[in-house]
Amino acid sequence: MIRRIRRGLALVCLGLLAAGAFVFGQEPILAFSLDESQIAVPQGGEAVAILRVENGSVYPGEDLEPILEVEGLTLLTEPEAIEVLAPFGAAAITLRLSASAELPLGPSSQTLGVLYTYCIGELCYQISEEIPFTVTVEPPSEAPVEVPVALPVEPARPFWLRLGGLLAGLLVVAAAIFLRRAGRARWTPYAVVILFVLGGLAYGVVLNQHEQAQGIGAVLCTSCVGIEEAQRGEPELTPMGIATIEGIGEEIELLVFHAVWCHACPYVAAMVEEVARHNPRIRYRSVDVGETPELAERSGVIRSGRTVVPAVLRVDTGEIVFGAEKLEARLIDLLEGEP
Repeated sequence: MIRRIRRGLALVCLGLLAAGAFVFGQEPILAFSLDESQIAVPQGGEAVAILRVENGSVYPGEDLEPILEVEGLTLLTEPEAIEVLAPFGAAAITLRLSASAELPLGPSSQTLGVLYTYCIGELCYQISEEIPFTVTVEPPSEAPVEVPVALPVEPARPFWLRLGGLLAGLLVVAAAIFLRRAGRARWTPYAVVILFVLGGLAYGVVLNQHEQAQGIGAVLCTSCVGIEEAQRGEPELTPMGIATIEGIGEEIELLVFHAVWCHACPYVAAMVEEVARHNPRIRYRSVDVGETPELAERSGVIRSGRTVVPAVLRVDTGEIVFGAEKLEARLIDLLEGEP
């Protein structure tokens, strides 16, 4: 009985992990909204808008920065960037807009850009979002600018508090297993587990928390299926790997794409440097995606506004390796591929 339960839990974990990676990987984790979708600003004057941000995932959003690129309309003061937005957290940013005196009167559709990053294990993503809004330019006015009050946002509840229902359910399941082992009721464990799962799913959907539950399950199952965390420390090649690398006889050039906000990039860069040290025919160049976005986009590192690093590209074949997991084996496969 215990063995069957363990197998079932392992399968559930694998399913949740795959679903979580599908939902969150290289997808936005933050939701943005403006308190006013239509903003009125006088010529040569100012207006104020409130940008609200909600994190609906288990991953923290980092380095959130609003960007406004509209001719004649600028951010009067640089808004304070959000360095870290905790999982399931929320925040509000006050935006002070300034319009030039030459800006034509009337409404126009514009977009506010928002740039932020997040990491899932060894892979880091930079997301560029666009928030549409309407600007109505009015005749000049000497009326003072009214700063709207940004209502306080509810802080994220502690992680353990969100798992309170799960812990209570596990206690019920444990009691049912105890009754089963005591021989009092053979059907009790199965009925309790089924009711607990169905009830939990229904409760989560009613509260619109099914995506959060999926994300939490993906993170929790990282430990139950034995998946390693992102690589840390100095890279080391195995003796067999060194022998294979030294035996490569063709000239190969690698591009190592990295970013300042990427956690695993230093490890990947050090591993590629170690590989090149064992074979002078293997050359590499470091590419900062922030400084050369065109090259990163041509290479497939930036796709539809999503940037994924770390990444190692073999120039002659166009093959690319993302992330740092099992990096030695994947780099060797990259180097041994046919040009």
